[in-house]
Amino acid sequence: MEFERRSVGRTTISKNALLFFDAQRGVFTCRVQDVTNSGAGIELHDLNLLPLNFELTFDNFHNVRECRVIWRQGDFVGVAFQN
Repeated sequence: MEFERRSVGRTTISKNALLFFDAQRGVFTCRVQDVTNSGAGIELHDLNLLPLNFELTFDNFHNVRECRVIWRQGDFVGVAFQN
């Protein structure tokens, strides 16, 4: 049985988003699987190297969230929002 470590329940949204961390490397697509006010679970699309801190947008750069990686398992990452 897996123990749930989150103190806040997440809302499942399964929504496409964009992440970016270096102007030289460009913008990458991802899928946000679940979200709270303080963080999200994200599925990466073939992105092997991801820095500890990056930015995420759900609405084509109208709003940008600063993120910090809390855990990673393969193509899935859990992040905390920094702003």
